[in-house]
Amino acid sequence: MNISDRLTHLSVFYHKEAQRCSRGRAYLAACVMQGAALEGALQCLCFLYPDEVRKTAIFQRKRFKHKRNKALDFKYHELIKIADELGWFPPRRFLVWGKRTNVAGWADELRKLRNYVHPGVWAPERPESTKFGKGVYGAVYEIFDVANSWLIHRVMQNIRRHMARGERKKKGR
Repeated sequence: MNISDRLTHLSVFYHKEAQRCSRGRAYLAACVMQGAALEGALQCLCFLYPDEVRKTAIFQRKRFKHKRNKALDFKYHELIKIADELGWFPPRRFLVWGKRTNVAGWADELRKLRNYVHPGVWAPERPESTKFGKGVYGAVYEIFDVANSWLIHRVMQNIRRHMARGERKKKGR
C-alpha cells in the first residue's frame, strides 16, 4: 500500500469519525476531524499529481525537511493554496453569509476552525466568542463536501482522459 492510498484511507477514517462525533454532539471534535479529512484529501492529491505540484509557487519557495514524501511537509494553508493555484477548486466566487469568496477561501475558514484544537489559538479569544454547535458543524460539513467533491471530480476527469488516450492508442494500431 503506497502513501496516497494510506492518505485516502485516513481521510475516509477522519470523515467517519467526524460523523460519529457529531452524532455524539461533540461538535468541536467533529469540526477538527472534518478539517483533518480535507487536509488528508489535499495531501493525497499532491501525491497523485507530483509533477503539477512541483510547478506551483508554494513548492518552489518551500524548504523541505524530507527528500521523499515532500507533500507531507506542506502545512494545511499551503495545501489549500496549491489546490487553488492548480485549479483543483473552482475559481468562481459566490456570496455566503455576507462574505464573497471561493471554495479555497471557505477551505481556509475550515482550516481556521480546525485549529481551535490548539489552546494557543483559542486562548487569546474570549471563549464565548466561538461556539461549536450543530450549525457550525453543518457549515463545516458543507465546506468539506463541496471541496471534496471538486477534488474527486478532478481525479475522475484525469481517469477519463487517460482511458480515452488508451482507446485512441488501441484504434491507432
